[in-house]
Amino acid sequence: MQSNSIHTKNKIEQGLILKVSKMKPVIKPTKPHRHEGYHELIYLSKGSGQHTVGDLVHEVQPPMGYYLSLGQVHCWDFSRIPEGYVVLFKEEVLTAYPKALSSLYILKETFQLPEENSSIFHLLEVFYADYKNEVASDLLAAHLNTLILKTLHIPLPEHSIHPNVLDEFVRFKKLVQENYLHMKTAENYAEAMHVSIRKLNQICRTATGANAIDLIRERLLIESKNLLSHTGIPVAEVAYQLNFSDASNFIKFFKSQTTLTPTEYRAKL
Repeated sequence: MQSNSIHTKNKIEQGLILKVSKMKPVIKPTKPHRHEGYHELIYLSKGSGQHTVGDLVHEVQPPMGYYLSLGQVHCWDFSRIPEGYVVLFKEEVLTAYPKALSSLYILKETFQLPEENSSIFHLLEVFYADYKNEVASDLLAAHLNTLILKTLHIPLPEHSIHPNVLDEFVRFKKLVQENYLHMKTAENYAEAMHVSIRKLNQICRTATGANAIDLIRERLLIESKNLLSHTGIPVAEVAYQLNFSDASNFIKFFKSQTTLTPTEYRAKL
C-alpha cells in the first residue's frame, strides 16, 4: 500500500552543516525518499545495480558518481555491495566558495569517473579522515570546494559560461527551487530578478540551451512525477498540492509535457 506522502530522510544530525561517510556495505533495496535542506554527492568505486532518481533509472557502473540537489527523490537497488563515499552538505558550508556553490547548478546528475583517475578517491580518503578527526570546519569546507571543482572538470565541460551569466543563472535556479509551486511563469521570475524576459531567456539558453519557461515547467514536472510515482494520493490532490487551480488544468499541463495523462503515467509504472 502506497503512502500519501514521500518519505523524507534527514541524515545530517541537528546542528551539522556537513557530513562525510562511507557507503554502507549492504545490498538491501531502499525505498524512494528525499533529503530536504541539503545537497548530496556520492562517489562509488565498487558495486553494481540501479540508482533511481525521480523516474530515471541509472545503471551503477563504477567508478562513477551522482549529484542530488535539494529535495530530489531517489532510491538504490544494489546487486553487488557498494564501496565509496557520501558527502552531505548545506549551502552555508560553501559561503567562502561562491564558485563551488554556483557550480552545483551545472553539475550532472550522474557522471562517470575515468578508470585511471584515482585522485578524487584519494581526496575523499583525506576528506573522510579529517572529518572523522573533527578538524577545523574551514579545512573541511576547503576539501568540499576542491571536490566540487574537480568533479566539475571530469569530464571537462563542453563549453564555459561567463561568470556573470552563471551567477544570474544560479540565482534563477534557486528562485525556481524555492518558488515553483506558486510562481509558474517566466514573467514572475524576470520581475523578481529585475531583468527583462528577453534577458532571462538569454541567460537560460546560454547555460542550458532551454528557455526560462522550459526550466520552470521541468521543475514542476519533476515534482508531479514524484507525487504520482511515490504516493497513492488522487490526481486531484496532486493538482492541489502543486497549486493548480483545478485537476483539469494539471492534467492538461502534465499531458503537454509527457503526452500522457497522470492516470496513464501511473498505469505505466
